[in-house]
Amino acid sequence: MEGKPMRRCTNIRPGETGMDVTSRCTLGDPNKLPEGVPQPARMPYISDKHPRQTLEVINLLRKHRELCDVVLVVGAKKIYAHRVILSACSPYFRAMFTGELAESRQTEVVIRDIDERAMELLIDFAYTSQITVEEGNVQTLLPAACLLQLAEIQEACCEFLKRQLDPSNCLGIRAFADTHSCRELLRIADKFTQHNFQERYKILGFVARLHNKVIPLLPFHLHPDSSLALGKGKLLVCL
Repeated sequence: MEGKPMRRCTNIRPGETGMDVTSRCTLGDPNKLPEGVPQPARMPYISDKHPRQTLEVINLLRKHRELCDVVLVVGAKKIYAHRVILSACSPYFRAMFTGELAESRQTEVVIRDIDERAMELLIDFAYTSQITVEEGNVQTLLPAACLLQLAEIQEACCEFLKRQLDPSNCLGIRAFADTHSCRELLRIADKFTQHNFQERYKILGFVARLHNKVIPLLPFHLHPDSSLALGKGKLLVCL
């Protein structure tokens, strides 16, 4: 039978073992010819184009709504797709379509708590391996990727946010990372925030010292004794 090891049998002549004619059988490789027989030429081939071309064709089928076996309803949007592609890319969909959930038997599946555009981008990624993370979508894309358990997109979003860290948004990004359990981004945002506040304290200390030296040089209407005086905070803004 195909796939099972072949038995190679050798006859034993009478008298060799003191017994009648018997057969000694051993297991052998079914793909290996006996010694002395020339081995056939072989050339294993692996296509680099096949995965990409296959996905391209499946994506065309999706766009033409051909062979689609599920419709994702996200808000007012309906997205046609193939269960096998979604299941291959997302543990969330794999559990949904291969388990005993009601969705496994439905042709239309409602997905809640996810942005329509973010879902479209993630489905496109499943079929094309491409996605663009930008300021306008990262705040909806990351939660959607977390819901669908798309670790690769989560990492891409976190990497994008790391590059956007600056003193004006570090606390917001830190809170965002904490909400969505992005540990690496949270660690980097914490480190950035701590360093940034140290720098701010240095600046404030410099301004405090500068304040005492600059005030005597200011016009009268800006002097601290004037009702129109500037405080340290306003002086900082002016500087």
